[in-house]
Amino acid sequence: MINVVANLKGGTGKSTVTFNLAVWLGAMDCRTTVIDLDPQRTLTDVAALRMEERIEPSISVEAGPFPEVTFPKNAEEIIVDVGTADLESFKQAIMIADRILIPVTPSQADIWSTQRFIRFLYKNTHGNPPELLTFLNRADTSKAIQASDEAAAALNALPGVRLIPQRLTDRAVYRDSFSESLAVFELEPRSIASREFKAFAEALFGRRPSSLLDRLRKQKRSTAADAVFRQSLDTPAGDPCVAQRIGDAGAMPTPVVETIGEGSERDDDRRKGGKGRKQDKGSKRKKGAKGGKNRRSGKDRERKKGAGKAKKSEKCGKGKKGKKGKKGKK
Repeated sequence: MINVVANLKGGTGKSTVTFNLAVWLGAMDCRTTVIDLDPQRTLTDVAALRMEERIEPSISVEAGPFPEVTFPKNAEEIIVDVGTADLESFKQAIMIADRILIPVTPSQADIWSTQRFIRFLYKNTHGNPPELLTFLNRADTSKAIQASDEAAAALNALPGVRLIPQRLTDRAVYRDSFSESLAVFELEPRSIASREFKAFAEALFGRRPSSLLDRLRKQKRSTAADAVFRQSLDTPAGDPCVAQRIGDAGAMPTPVVETIGEGSERDDDRRKGGKGRKQDKGSKRKKGAKGGKNRRSGKDRERKKGAGKAKKSEKCGKGKKGKKGKKGKK
């Protein structure tokens, strides 16, 4: 399919969108070729820099005026970036396009320019243009600003075109992608811009999951290159000693329920071989025995005291009787 990214107004981000789409399709293992018809050759420079840095996937670019470029027959997707400086190449690209992607920034001037561009397309295709798709590029990130919503409503009302609801917002990462020769999802993989661009690309080309073999090859390359990642994939079951014990009940530890206070005592008992408890019991018995002796000795003393008092009382009685007897005798 031939996709032409075009607009009569400059500064709408045509080359940035073309570059990111080409990288995204390459990452999905789709055979993609970029046709650079813009005399500025911006995409050609970015693709060359990417090749020098050996960044994968690389971008295949055919550059030059329309009669000189060749469209490869084995390409699954062809993306054409056109500029208004070469109007003849611009018109010829429109004639062979399967669909035209029209980026629009949210402003009244861009809405008017889009209306003129639609009339231009109908005129140069003899009233039979290809599929026309418009989308908001460099939209406002703040929800409080209503300019993007108003521009979307105006584009949706235009006849002969279809508005893609997915928007590309105005973020610095899109501007940095050219200077770094990296796509948005490569430069900041976990950013909001990365998620919104993937949603935009899937709306255009659908989901393109790579094959299982390709994913396994990529995983193998990544694990071979990154030792830390390879180490993080190691599991206890990977140990041969543990692998031999899988399925054995003895390999599973038995749960031990202990209270906070008993843990230290049990540890001490285990270290001492269980002698600690015996010593405690022996000491308790000794203390009990001592206590029993003390109690018995106390009772014996009371008995002895009672017996002593009885003897004294008996002696005292005898003494009195003896004195009386003596007095009587006298």
